[in-house]
Amino acid sequence: MDVLLTIVAFIGVLVVLVVIHEVGHFAVAKAAGITVQEFGIGFPPRIASTTWHGTRYSVNWIPLGGFVKMLGEDGDIEAERMRERGLSETAIDKAMEGAFNRKPILVRLAVLLAGVVMNFLLAIALFATAFSVSQPIRVPPLTVTEIQPDSPAEGKLEVGDRILVADGRQFDRSEEMIDYISAQAGHAVTLGVERDGRDVDVTVTPRQLTEEQRQAGMGPVGFGLRPEVEMGPPAATSPLDAIASGAGVTVELARQIPGGLASTVAGLIGLAPNTGDARGPIGIAQVTGEVLHQTLFDQLVFVGLLSINLAVLNVLPFPPLDGGRVAVTLIEAVRRRRLPAEREALIYLTGFLVLLALVILISIQDIQRLPGG
Repeated sequence: MDVLLTIVAFIGVLVVLVVIHEVGHFAVAKAAGITVQEFGIGFPPRIASTTWHGTRYSVNWIPLGGFVKMLGEDGDIEAERMRERGLSETAIDKAMEGAFNRKPILVRLAVLLAGVVMNFLLAIALFATAFSVSQPIRVPPLTVTEIQPDSPAEGKLEVGDRILVADGRQFDRSEEMIDYISAQAGHAVTLGVERDGRDVDVTVTPRQLTEEQRQAGMGPVGFGLRPEVEMGPPAATSPLDAIASGAGVTVELARQIPGGLASTVAGLIGLAPNTGDARGPIGIAQVTGEVLHQTLFDQLVFVGLLSINLAVLNVLPFPPLDGGRVAVTLIEAVRRRRLPAEREALIYLTGFLVLLALVILISIQDIQRLPGG
């Protein structure tokens, strides 16, 4: 049942994020007089569709996002087909009047970037909402959920232990307890633990972590934990404060993502230590299942973070992403003529294959992280 719920939630989140993105492309294209041939939820084959004001609206069987199909977005392929059918240039020009590739450069750039803008706006809205609801406050006791091999915790702590105090000190928040224990690297710390209904003292000596150990996800003591959660008041004092905070978090996270993405790619191709932090579809689905059991605040933040990642990924100047299409459009502006349709198609195909390879590599990591993987 949990697996089914996780799959449904993952697909639902993915569809919302991608459809919001495509709504941006769709709305700006329509406003600019571009012929939008189809707006689809999911990918073909189609389940059902209807046509309204010249655009087909479809629901499709593969629920992994959505798409907007515009006349002329694939170059002059449609025009070439019309010539093959013997249509005159006048008739072709009239038929292609609403083509994407025949609109001014600035209009095309606005259409291409509209999806990214929508994902950023969605992230701001989600974070603003998160700051307007009750905030989870993580407090002791810390329940031990796993023990890392060859760590100070091995043979000392047990899964299910509830850590109440450290060196006789009580802490109001779980982060404060964790920070205190971590700061005692090289020195013995006595943990007050509740185990099987009785209180015991456990002495551990936190280790000083190397950079390699940190990248591998090791901790000073070496145990996974789950704190208790109490609900506190909202972080924002007003709607304007919530929006400002949401925008600030969005900008800061967007600033950090490219560096993390570059490190991930370097690790995958062997140019740097692989941190294993990146998540592909399988990893995101796994985290989605975990977030389902957390607070509304955590759920809003999680979807907001996914929206920012989708926006930043799409704005990168790499075909066939939106940023790659922006780069091709700018090249056309500099050259003052369009790229040949075959060359443009080859650029997008090459970029797609590279992205597919990266997704496969990251998915292998996702599978290795699964329980029992």
